[in-house]
Amino acid sequence: MIAALADSDPELHREFTVESRRGAAENLLIRESGRYPLTARGKINTYSIFAETFRTIIRPDGRMGIITPTGLATDATTSAFFSDTLRSERLATFFDFDNEAKIFASVHHAFRFAVTSMTGGNRVERPLFSFLTRHVAEVHLRQFSLAAEELLLLNPNTGTLPLFRSRRDAEITLGIYRNHPVLIRDGDLNGNPWGLTFSQGLFNMASDSGLFRTADDLTALGASFDGWAWQVGDKRWLPLYEAKLLSHFDHRYSTYKGATQAQLNVGSLPRLTDADHRDPEMEPLPKYWVSKADIDRVLGGRWDRQWLVGFRDITNAGNERTFVPSVLPCAAVGHTYPIAILKDFRLAPLLQAVWSSLACDYVTRQKISGTHLTYGIVNQIAVPHPSTFDQPAPWQPDITLAEYITPRVVELNYTSHRMAPYARDFGYDGPQFPWDPDRRALLNAELDAAMFHIYGLTRDEVEHVLDTFPIVRRNDERDYGEYRTKRLVLGQFDRLEYASSPS
Repeated sequence: MIAALADSDPELHREFTVESRRGAAENLLIRESGRYPLTARGKINTYSIFAETFRTIIRPDGRMGIITPTGLATDATTSAFFSDTLRSERLATFFDFDNEAKIFASVHHAFRFAVTSMTGGNRVERPLFSFLTRHVAEVHLRQFSLAAEELLLLNPNTGTLPLFRSRRDAEITLGIYRNHPVLIRDGDLNGNPWGLTFSQGLFNMASDSGLFRTADDLTALGASFDGWAWQVGDKRWLPLYEAKLLSHFDHRYSTYKGATQAQLNVGSLPRLTDADHRDPEMEPLPKYWVSKADIDRVLGGRWDRQWLVGFRDITNAGNERTFVPSVLPCAAVGHTYPIAILKDFRLAPLLQAVWSSLACDYVTRQKISGTHLTYGIVNQIAVPHPSTFDQPAPWQPDITLAEYITPRVVELNYTSHRMAPYARDFGYDGPQFPWDPDRRALLNAELDAAMFHIYGLTRDEVEHVLDTFPIVRRNDERDYGEYRTKRLVLGQFDRLEYASSPS
């Protein structure tokens, strides 16, 4: 169509050609001139180019200020620039705002922006910060200082900025990072103790859509459905799990069965009820199925278990929970659900317990400013070293922490027949566990309490962390008339602390 413009509308074609050349020339200048060594990378946004320009041209005793999206300090494409600013101690202030108070009337209320000040060379040992401020007048009430080495402890790979709501959050998070390493430390031969690699799901929901089959497609092929997969002859099609079908310790969270068009339009699906969950034969109905041969081809021998572990990519620091991992039967998985491939599959319940914990969720939400839980964020979450779980449980010294945690994780995961291979891999050969919401709440509280102890938090710090989950509180108060999660977790935390104390 563009080529046809040369004949049908030569003036428009000329304008297009000029603009194309101008755009290419600007791109070449930015990437190849050497003027932007720290920001001319990845998908370039002009605000980062302006920020580097300003920092470059000011005199050594001068300062510059700029209003940009908060991503200047948190995004992967600007990490080289921001980490260099931190390491050279040229950051003076970083004041982060959300736009809920409509400081910028024509900008979306949820947009995050920041006022950043940098020096031309004079060092600032403890820059000032404030986060999630809504009114300019509140900045001086919310600001606190942090040293560059403290910030780099939290994000050593990228040098990007965590987003603390308060000094208390900064102190608790720094305490965690002083005791535990990041999940994967770049450039360190021993920096991946969990032996992890990631796969962005198994299938891209757009580019791989030609491999997807609907129920109507498979019925037309003469395939039969067993409630989970389709088969005709020796050909088998397994369900395509999307992130919204999965939640904490639950691969049967929601289903396309009975979904209305209104629900589909907003990406919200019906949830399986407790009665549904009590049926071990019940599985969520997906939208598509994928040939097992294609699944095996994509896995390429990297994983030989009959189950997978992964997490939701789409998330938000303001959600009920930010880090949402799950174990699921080995099947097709969409690209918004990254899969974790472990060198030693026996570590999977321990990693799932860490990722599912409120302690880990609390750390995660200090780092996320957008809607994606990227590998860069996940790799820099503080996670106890696997050897930690070989130590005796302080509250039950006759078993290790792994022996305390693993059976609870298996019980939470194994509520349907499809998860039998997972349970067998971890030494449980009995029937699936009944779906009992009260029992599951207690098991979750035991795991959360154990993780708070492992992370090294005091009781006061645990209370503070629990109070930073307002949607969990609101839902509990709606359903139980109290903040039940807080009561259960603190009760279990106290029980473990008492059992750990010398008699």
